[in-house]
Amino acid sequence: MAALAQKNMSPSIESVAFHKDDLPEPDLKGVESLASEIQTEGSKLDDTGQDTSQPSAYPDNSDDPWFSTAKSSSAAAAPATGMASMSLLDNDGMPSSSSQPASYSNTNGERTAGRGSASSGSVLQSTIPSINMEGVQWQLDLEDVSIKEAAERGGIVFKHTNYEVSTRSFTAMVVRRYNDFFWISNYLVKRYPYRMHPNIPPKGFPGLTRFSSAILRIPFLRRDALVIQFFTNTDEFSRVVKVGNLDTDSEEIDPKEEAGNTPWTEIKQTYSGFDDFYGQVIKDEEKYRTQITALEKIARYKQAIGDELCAYSDTLHLSNTPIESKTGSLKFIVQSKAKRALNTNLNELSMVFSDVSLLAKSQGEVMKTISAEYLRRLYDIVISMKLMMDRMRLMDKSKEIQRVSERNYTNRKSLAQLNNDLSGNGTGSIREQQPDRASIERLERLVKDDTDELQKLETEQQCMEVRFYQELARYKCYESFLQTHYHRLMEDQIKHHTLVLNAWKQALVNADNLPTNPLDFIS
Repeated sequence: MAALAQKNMSPSIESVAFHKDDLPEPDLKGVESLASEIQTEGSKLDDTGQDTSQPSAYPDNSDDPWFSTAKSSSAAAAPATGMASMSLLDNDGMPSSSSQPASYSNTNGERTAGRGSASSGSVLQSTIPSINMEGVQWQLDLEDVSIKEAAERGGIVFKHTNYEVSTRSFTAMVVRRYNDFFWISNYLVKRYPYRMHPNIPPKGFPGLTRFSSAILRIPFLRRDALVIQFFTNTDEFSRVVKVGNLDTDSEEIDPKEEAGNTPWTEIKQTYSGFDDFYGQVIKDEEKYRTQITALEKIARYKQAIGDELCAYSDTLHLSNTPIESKTGSLKFIVQSKAKRALNTNLNELSMVFSDVSLLAKSQGEVMKTISAEYLRRLYDIVISMKLMMDRMRLMDKSKEIQRVSERNYTNRKSLAQLNNDLSGNGTGSIREQQPDRASIERLERLVKDDTDELQKLETEQQCMEVRFYQELARYKCYESFLQTHYHRLMEDQIKHHTLVLNAWKQALVNADNLPTNPLDFIS
């Protein structure tokens, strides 16, 4: 299998069976030096097997589902780690030209991965991915965009809703229709197929506000020329697209520069767990959907409780109108002192029930508009990751690379055989040698075309693998927003229950002031 890999062939059981009659021999040059390096590395371990010369790493059997991406040793070390990562980035969040790539291609197109990501089996070194660490992209509670429906509808014959889109960062206000948002969403998919970006919501300005704010939180999208035009150019967006002469093709990257100092072995190892990560994303989707549904139900229950408390309050409240008697009986009109005291305190209790009713409704509204909204934004991130991985599944080149490699190997083998036959038939006539030369030229063209196609496919695959590694790291970073979400949720719960507790304490005072002697009600 090592020999197959060295020949740019698939190191699989199927390939071994396919080439069982002509298996190549592996090139084991450098094994001696590698063994000496491993022995040197082993000398750095202490009696417990820990590496005394490197920072703490993470065991292969870690329970972390995102094991292959970067981890910081502690929360306190996170800012310093982020700054160290940013030092490798230029203004657009991409690795700087001074970053040393961790791999290269030799003249035969074989990739040589940089060492250092993994050792002989017990410890995996962890590196920080080269991603833009601007903190604003993780702060999902911040909104840079405000959207409202315009007073006038657009269109001459077929009317449509216009939206006024205002942005604080660009200090601009533009008018857009839903089709414009739909167009920019499709553009992002085409322009950045291997990246996470927001998914277009249904019509309505609440979803469009969340969609637009999510775009401007992401550094590489905020700097995109067409995105800037979308949020700043006051002309109709369809006209901006037609006359703007803007680049709408898929972004082109150099995978080696994009990898930065990250070893290719780590990138490949991360991508090899694609299906596991996809399964985790599906679980995250179900988790957040369940949490959002639960919060929305609790919010409705709080609203219902508030309505019932309000109805109960109305039954306790007595009107201030005089008591009227149809028969004119003074016994009916005149009330005892205990009855008057009872009515006064019941009115006080009615006010407390009314206050608690408002608090319950307020809590339900907060849970629906803030707590559930925060989870929707995290849910949108999960959906973005899932859609990106779905695109990667469709665009994966692994099988095509294997097919072209095997075909190229077969053609090279046939070409070598013809060259041997031609050199052996050198004493024959020219007529006898002509067909062999034609076949050789045809095979040489096929080998060259396959080699070029293979190089193109491998570059596309490497671009996708690097992007997956980076986007997976970004996906993990979004979990830091959970602290903001739960801190706000717990804070709101404490405030609500404190106010409700104080209200019930006041109600207890009024309840204790109710008359207790039965005879006082008939005296």
